[in-house]
Amino acid sequence: MGKDTTDIEKLKQEKKAKKLEKKRLSQNKQQTIQQQAQQPQPKPFQRSFHAIPNRKRLSKPSLGTFSIMSFNLLGQCLVKRKLFPDSGDMLKWKARRNMVSAELEMYNPDIMCLQEVDNYNEYYKPILEKLGYKAEYTKHIKKLHGLLIAYNPKIFKMIKYDTVDYDEASIGAKTWITSNIGQVMALKHIDHPEFGIVIGNTHLYWRPTATYERLRQSTIFINTIVNIQKSLQETELETQWAPIPTGDFNTTPDDPGYIAVTTTEMTSEEEAQLEESRTNPGSFMTKTSTTEDGEAKAEDKAPAPEQDEGEKVDQEEGVTKDTMPTSELVSLIKQGAPEAWHSIYSCHGEIDPKVSIPCIGEPKFTNYTAAFKGTLDYMFLRNNETSLVATEVLSMPPEETVLPSLPNRNFGSDHMCLISKFEFAV
Repeated sequence: MGKDTTDIEKLKQEKKAKKLEKKRLSQNKQQTIQQQAQQPQPKPFQRSFHAIPNRKRLSKPSLGTFSIMSFNLLGQCLVKRKLFPDSGDMLKWKARRNMVSAELEMYNPDIMCLQEVDNYNEYYKPILEKLGYKAEYTKHIKKLHGLLIAYNPKIFKMIKYDTVDYDEASIGAKTWITSNIGQVMALKHIDHPEFGIVIGNTHLYWRPTATYERLRQSTIFINTIVNIQKSLQETELETQWAPIPTGDFNTTPDDPGYIAVTTTEMTSEEEAQLEESRTNPGSFMTKTSTTEDGEAKAEDKAPAPEQDEGEKVDQEEGVTKDTMPTSELVSLIKQGAPEAWHSIYSCHGEIDPKVSIPCIGEPKFTNYTAAFKGTLDYMFLRNNETSLVATEVLSMPPEETVLPSLPNRNFGSDHMCLISKFEFAV
């Protein structure tokens, strides 16, 4: 009997301990819920606009102003916790979508060029309609996210719209099968139909070693924009058209592809780097295209099984024979802008040197993740453009607002949006 009594007492004590533990866990849960309820809801950090120092001036009186945004939203289909270890609950779709849409509404640009857009029909389409935009959305059949151009129909009228698939484009043979695409839209100003823009939106291939393939894609993209601009110049004689390529180029400012677009002449070393990437795809990497431990930059966000990460074209298929030499690609870019293009945000070094790249002037980062921190996003304008000038840019935030990495309670995406204001005249 003594042993039975001891066992019963022991069971009672264990049961009591379990009850107390359950109560403690319940109290902790309630406390956590209360703390979360008391914590202010995350909201986008509001950045400020700054006039572009020493900017180019219009030769004629300005007819008006408008603004353009380029923004990689971070497709929810690409979110993996191991790639964003610092983001916690800010990786949840409900939290992120509210942050991103609040940022779109906060800046209210006249034109949006968005990348990595998923949940379009379910979420972004009604949001944009509510904000008064008209939009064109497209995605590659092998991807779950796509591109979107939205515009204010009170200011612009869409005249032409087209898409481009870089795998199918005829400018030279591809070195990688990437499933990357671009959008081009011609918009005529409603109050001043003598002026229009041909806006391009793209998301180029992410793989750091695919330097030549990104240049090829840039060439196809820019040439498509310029060819549409030239065609409209012949058919819409009363309108002066200005081309503007924008997007996530997955290209750092030290990449030869960036240099090919923004300079009138490349060095022999830069051309040699691109040629090496052409004849031996995957062989060349820029200094900033990898993380310290050698991992690919964060644009490799573990696509879903039905998405194509990119496949190298078999060398035996004649990649060297059929690809276009680097010099020919560069000359094609120059045809649309003999005096080259300039990145509108290359002025940022004069606005805030603390978050800019010395000498180059580009922002120190437009993408800020645990694996990669650097500039990948751009808005370009021709150096010899006469009908359009950039007047202001949305400055990059202090670096402490993006620490330790994005997304966080200040920013819903892993990318910064770019916004530029423009004046136009004809």
